Amino acid sequence: MRLTFGAVLMVCGMAAFALPSMGSAWKPGATVFEYRESLEGDADRSLDSTIIGSPAIHVAEFEDTLLDIARLNHLGYQELKRANPGVDPWLPGKGTRVTLPTRWILPEAPREGLVLNIPEMRLYYYLPGSRVMTFPLGVGVEGQETPAGSYRIGQKRTNPVWYVPVAIQAEMEHPRKIVPPGPDNPLGKYWMRLSHTTYGIHGTNNPWAIGRRVTHGCIRLYPEDIAFLYPRVPKDTPVRVIYQHAKVGVREGKAYFQIYRNGVKVDAELMGDLMRQIANLNLRADLREVRRLLFDLPDGAMTPLPPRKSLMAGTSRPERTSPPAPRSRETRRTAAAGP
Repeated sequence: MRLTFGAVLMVCGMAAFALPSMGSAWKPGATVFEYRESLEGDADRSLDSTIIGSPAIHVAEFEDTLLDIARLNHLGYQELKRANPGVDPWLPGKGTRVTLPTRWILPEAPREGLVLNIPEMRLYYYLPGSRVMTFPLGVGVEGQETPAGSYRIGQKRTNPVWYVPVAIQAEMEHPRKIVPPGPDNPLGKYWMRLSHTTYGIHGTNNPWAIGRRVTHGCIRLYPEDIAFLYPRVPKDTPVRVIYQHAKVGVREGKAYFQIYRNGVKVDAELMGDLMRQIANLNLRADLREVRRLLFDLPDGAMTPLPPRKSLMAGTSRPERTSPPAPRSRETRRTAAAGP
């Protein structure tokens, strides 16, 4: 079915709810990271650096929630919750040390424009000079995901009007066909359409939804992040939407991997993708150990890639110290027949 422009802003919203915040002046995640990648075909990858960020700790105050801590540290709610199993998301408690999963492997995609990796709910914004920024996202619910593909930034609008789809109207307590700009508009203050689609990258009036599957296919950012990106991302900027569930990266001569099952990927699929990336990067890894680690590995965990152990001098097969036991006639007949 062909949609008119009036439907462009229809597919993105959900009713929002408000929660108290720990501050009124939120700052965007404006950190710029540097990376290094060898030229294609270069066998020496020892100087590559495709992992950005550093791990950190947040010491909670009495009034903190994981929602607040996630926003303060430019993380999505789910990625912070996964990194802190056993921590009460509503009341971590004063003095609780909250682990911040602030290291990411750059996804497999051209290093230009915007790259949105939906399984990890994260956007990568590439700048000239091997520099990159990253922001957490709210993405589509199961069955209404943003289609993978190559796009460009199309129309841009400030204070957009939300034309509510009929399907979403049916979910609303008080159905409305149009939501004007303002605090009740789930598109927030900024909207950037993905070319030849009805989907867009926009803000939100519900920042606690970032890092969750909440939309009908559009991409949400924290209000402060979309306000930062909107004037810096011109029309026609390339945008790639990808679904990379397994990532391998290197930094300071060490290799790591991350996985994002999202409840849809099985270990065999992840293992196949990891093996392909390991081979492409010319890495030596203990694949049996990687497979074993996959059994209980949580989504997003930055995990060292186990190296393949070389046979050391003196550890080869020991010399036989006694003659082999004689084989029976039946054993010799079976051996001669072959497999």
